[in-house]
Amino acid sequence: MPKSLSVVLTATLLLIATSTQAGLHSHAPWVASVTTATERSVSLWSELAAIEFPAVAPEEVWVRIDLKRRELALFQGEQRILTIPYLAFGTAGANRIRLQGSSQTPIGDFRIDRINRQSRFRLFFGIDYPTPEIAHEAWQSGILSDEDYHDYRSYRRRNGHPPAHTPLGGHIGIHGLGNRPANLHQIRDWTEGCIAVTNTEIQMLERWLDVGMLVVIR
Repeated sequence: MPKSLSVVLTATLLLIATSTQAGLHSHAPWVASVTTATERSVSLWSELAAIEFPAVAPEEVWVRIDLKRRELALFQGEQRILTIPYLAFGTAGANRIRLQGSSQTPIGDFRIDRINRQSRFRLFFGIDYPTPEIAHEAWQSGILSDEDYHDYRSYRRRNGHPPAHTPLGGHIGIHGLGNRPANLHQIRDWTEGCIAVTNTEIQMLERWLDVGMLVVIR
């Protein structure tokens, strides 16, 4: 092969190789974006799969309160039908066993046991905290004395709901703002342990919430 032809052929092969590499590099961002989108999709499905659904009937309406996301969601069975994207809760955070005056929000599975439509918070949907399970845990751990635990059980047996005044507190529920300014609600947690939404939102929830409804706080 003549030397000149060999040089031309070598140069042509180098040009083709360079062009191919450039083409691959130009597609690299596209490949990365597809990978990122896929990862986001997997993350989303993992997040949905992580939701623990309680044992509810397919048509049962219930409330799920996610304190980490500050979100209140209304479900029918496993189908989400309404979401309130922001809520406020206790100024001292949350705990499985909250004590009277602690300003903590209780964590667990509860039932709405009363409704106050004359509340200073516009509407108040009380939950049955402390539940028998939580009261029993508190008694076993020494938080409730034998006398306190006996009084709790007697009161609940007579009235069908827990007493409000126990070492664990009471009067916990979901309510509106009342006369409080909306900007306070938006910038910090301000309740003594309850879940708070706006007045408009609590009125919107009124058509769904009723005595006996399951409220899951996580």
